[in-house]
Order: sequence, then C-alpha cells, then structure tokens
Amino acid sequence: MSCTALREHLRLLADLSKIVSAMRNLAYAELQRLNRMVAVQAHTEQVVLQALADSRAGQLAGSGQAYWLVIGAERGFCGGFNENLLNALPVLNMNHPNTVWFASGERLCQRLSPLLPAFEALTGCNSAEEASESVDVWLDTLWPRWITTGGGAELFVLHHAEHGLCERRLLPLPVLPAPSPGAEPLRTLPNAVLLPKLQAEWLRVGLLGALYQSLLHENRWRLAQMQRAQDHLDEANSRLMRAYFRQRQADITGELETLMSSLDVTATDRSGLRGEE
Repeated sequence: MSCTALREHLRLLADLSKIVSAMRNLAYAELQRLNRMVAVQAHTEQVVLQALADSRAGQLAGSGQAYWLVIGAERGFCGGFNENLLNALPVLNMNHPNTVWFASGERLCQRLSPLLPAFEALTGCNSAEEASESVDVWLDTLWPRWITTGGGAELFVLHHAEHGLCERRLLPLPVLPAPSPGAEPLRTLPNAVLLPKLQAEWLRVGLLGALYQSLLHENRWRLAQMQRAQDHLDEANSRLMRAYFRQRQADITGELETLMSSLDVTATDRSGLRGEE
C-alpha cells in the first residue's frame, strides 16, 4: 500500500476515534445522571408504598391474567443488551401462557415478532431526559388494561438490572410496610377515589424505576462497547503507523538508490567523454 493510501487510512481512523470518544463521553455523562436518578427513585418508591400502607390499601390475589412489559434498548452500540432479553422470552412465554405482551424499544421490537407474534409495541426511550414522558405514555396503555380486570391481573416488567435480568411484579401491590404510627393521615378524598390514584402512582413510579435501571445498564454496556471500539482503533492506528513508516523508509531508500544510480551513470558518461578527448 502506498504512503498516500496509508495516510488516508490514518486520517479516517482519527475521525472514527473522535466519534467513538464523543459517544463514550456521552454514555459516561448519562451514567452519572442515571446513578443519581436511581438513588432518588428508590426513595420515591418507599414513600409511595408507605402512603398506600397508611391508606390501608388491600392486596388482591392474582386472577390468572398477566401483562408483561419488556424494556429494551432504543439505541444501538450496546452489545447483546436486547439479545439477553430475547433469549429469556421463550421460557417466560411458556411459563405464563395467559399473557398479554408489551415491549418498548424499536430495536427490540424489530426482532420480537418471531417469538411473540401478538405483542404490542410501546414507545422507546433514548435517555434519562425522556424517561418520565415515556412512562406516561406506557401508563396510558397499561393502567386502563389493568383496571378493567378488577385489579386482579398481574403486571410484570422485564428489564436489565445490577445482576442481570430482573422480573418484577408491580401489580397487584407488593407487600406493604407497616402503617405509620399514630392517627391516620387526614384525607379529603374517599378511599374509592384515593386508592386507585395511589395505585396508578405506584405503577408509574415502579415503571420509572425499572426504566432508569434499564437505561443505567444500557449505558454501561454502551460504554464498554465504545471502550472496546477505541482499543481496536488504537491498535489499528499503531499497526498502520508502523506500516506507513516502513513504506516511507522503503520509498526513501528507493529514491536514494535511483539518485545514486543516476549519479553513477552521469559520472560514467563524463569519464567516457574525457577519454575521447
């Protein structure tokens, strides 16, 4: 390969390295933001559960009907993130035959049809800034479905978490903490109005927590993927630099040899001319 072609390859690698570095920095910044949000969200869940306990919310037994939401990645460059979810679905579908499936994330939904022909696609989420809006859209679909079952259907969410995939049941309500000591809080709404609103808020908070966890680990996967890409580019750059210097040295050697040959020919010609004189 010529020096010109090698220089062009090196320029291309430098451009790719800048893009990968920018994507890595974005993933790192998103991770820092999500770490803070996950901590706050865990506290929010405890507050809502305590409010339900103080309102003497009851727990219903499952009716056999189940809803599952699978949270996938909307963006790429995160390795086998969606692949892990897809691999878990056949067993879940077999263990929960009476299930209505929902999925978020365009990239996940594109590969889901062969496994779950009847699933419903929900809007995906690109970043922490979009999380609250995305969950509101999910809630507009999931809450009416659940409430029409009389509150007995089970609603699960499948998402990535700290130690792999997490299967979490959000409804019916989980085990509630003990009511706060003292008198019951003053309420202006009857239980028939208040409790459904608190349950809907619990579902919103639970979905938001699951989405934050999913985004957190999606960006961890993306950061690792970008680091591997950067390492590969650095290795390729070093290899091409060595090839460039070898080729450049060969070109210089060739030029010197050509120059020396020309000088030898010129010297021979001059010697011949002097001999004729």
